[in-house]
Amino acid sequence: MKTLKYFAFAFIATVALASCGDSATTTTATNADSVAAASAAAATFKVDVAASGLQWHGSKLAYGHTGVINITEGSLSLENGNITAGNFMVDMKSLKETGASDADAAAKLAVHLTSPDFFDAEKFPTSKFEITGSSAAKTDSTTHTIKGNLTIKDQTKNIEFPANVVVEGTNLTAKASFSINRNDWGVTYGSGLSGAIGDKVIGDNIDYKVTLKATKN
Repeated sequence: MKTLKYFAFAFIATVALASCGDSATTTTATNADSVAAASAAAATFKVDVAASGLQWHGSKLAYGHTGVINITEGSLSLENGNITAGNFMVDMKSLKETGASDADAAAKLAVHLTSPDFFDAEKFPTSKFEITGSSAAKTDSTTHTIKGNLTIKDQTKNIEFPANVVVEGTNLTAKASFSINRNDWGVTYGSGLSGAIGDKVIGDNIDYKVTLKATKN
């Protein structure tokens, strides 16, 4: 296989969560935790997948690639102003690059990223995020700290990141930016020494910007 000049990563969305700014919080992956369950008193908000989105950014040496992945479903539970539970699903086969001026190169990159080298979308077509905990964390740009299980290629790890959640009547919008180390989910192509030997060094971190817009049921 000839030397690749592309990189990217795809991820999984988070329920109405999008960029809280240009800098992504670097997460530390830990063991999966118990998924949070909403109480009977919680209000449920269904994610509008057409209005929501997940953006990814990955890099190789001096350049990078940006793209999107489709969110297919999701919901958030709200009680006393706090996110108590929620989840969202991502269609890994929908991964594509959006920042390239060369359409053919973008298409080739998407094929490679969905191949067994990276996300093996035929075998693992869905990624997901499930909230395991949430706490109020008011700053100038965020309202909550979200903890949750992120599943990619059937490997589940718990991560934590800040989010901005806004509720206006029956509408809820959540936004977040975070970065993961793809090796923690078994996506190791071109990483570290193996990449250097093959002249395919690809950055380990993948940045995500997620925006979830939801409506109260």
